[in-house]
Amino acid sequence: MINPIFDSFLKEYFETFFKTGKRFPQSIIFEGSDTLYSYFFSLELSRILNCSLNQDKDCSCTNCKWIKEGNHPSVISVTPLDFKEDSTKTVISVKQIEKITSIINISSDYHRFFIFSDVKSSSLSEKEKNNLKKFNHEGFLIPKENWYPYPLNKKIMQDEASNALLKSVEEAPDKVTFVFLCNSKEDIISTIVSRSNVFQVPVQYEKSSIDIVEFLSGYPDFKIEEGIEKIQKIIDMSQEKNIDMIDILNSFQEYLYSLMEINPNMGNLILEDIKKIQLAKKQIKALVAPYYALESLFISLSKEGRNL
Repeated sequence: MINPIFDSFLKEYFETFFKTGKRFPQSIIFEGSDTLYSYFFSLELSRILNCSLNQDKDCSCTNCKWIKEGNHPSVISVTPLDFKEDSTKTVISVKQIEKITSIINISSDYHRFFIFSDVKSSSLSEKEKNNLKKFNHEGFLIPKENWYPYPLNKKIMQDEASNALLKSVEEAPDKVTFVFLCNSKEDIISTIVSRSNVFQVPVQYEKSSIDIVEFLSGYPDFKIEEGIEKIQKIIDMSQEKNIDMIDILNSFQEYLYSLMEINPNMGNLILEDIKKIQLAKKQIKALVAPYYALESLFISLSKEGRNL
């Protein structure tokens, strides 16, 4: 169903969700540094919900084709440069929100997606072009030349616009979903966060780049000294492979989510440990040295640390 290029806990979660036939969430927050993955994954979800044939990844129906190309009238990118009349504004404006409100009050046969993000519209870097290639190979395209999604924040979508959207998020009609792409849910006002399903976006890297199993070997019963030994290895690997520490911690969280799927009896323990990783991420974002944030994390995850 979901294209294998999006191989992650998110893929497994949403495929299970689709099979249950439950109402699709009216508001989703994808948090993580890989906004391009989040953007195309949002397109993939909207494609499946709007497919007029068999939902297969290679479906050639008009809806699937237009959505993957970023041209479907009911799947809309809302950025400081898109879906607006006044191009001089550098934020997502209240007028854009009012336009959304008027649209969703009109019934539609489609499942409408509004994907909120910041955007870059200058010439793409080589790294950005390379990031696009693997998605382009599967037919996913950006809406226009030199367009590239970037994480949303409170400077781009200010409180006035966020509050104007709040009622629509709370009372979204059937077949309407708002998606917010950001580094952290803290970049979105809390009233929208509390009404949204929040998901960690998996880090996109070559499978050989991060040996998560090695770094979390012995979980959940490793000793403190075993955890401390892992810290410098993680820092060295981050520097050698130029992988952001937040992305590595996102990978740890994804790995624990996958363990929870296999071992549901460990659910409560794993959820508590995911919160501990979230705290380490906040510490690093607050400029705590990665070594000390990781030291505190691995002590708290160790067998002895759980009893402190």
